[in-house]
Amino acid sequence: MVGSSLAQAGLSDDLNRKKERFIPSADGFGTEQTFTVRDPSEGLTGLMWRNFFGPPFVRMFGDRLLSLPPGSRQELGNGIVLVQPYALPTQAMTPEGDAAEERLITVLGPECFYDHRQHRKPTRLPVLDLPST
Repeated sequence: MVGSSLAQAGLSDDLNRKKERFIPSADGFGTEQTFTVRDPSEGLTGLMWRNFFGPPFVRMFGDRLLSLPPGSRQELGNGIVLVQPYALPTQAMTPEGDAAEERLITVLGPECFYDHRQHRKPTRLPVLDLPST
């Protein structure tokens, strides 16, 4: 997480289902694996169990972070905010976990996240900090 604009922690199955998708092959035989969002410059794939947002994402979300339900947001200092939709990583990929994630995404702005139903990339993107030289 050192100097990163984004760090996420969760179950690998949850991470993979949000970051990858399979599409039909061009030749009509089988499928091809592709990414939903390749890196933070293309937005977010969703919320994981723990999401550490650095200054670029904090700026992008703005006051919406302050509107999150109590207990789901924690300021960690140095411009980093922890957003956690549910208490345990095992709550990922459950109806309750998916609903909690969706509630937070609604508050933060669905345009900041990949739309897994319509297969659309985020339209609101962070302005990433340039590394200092």
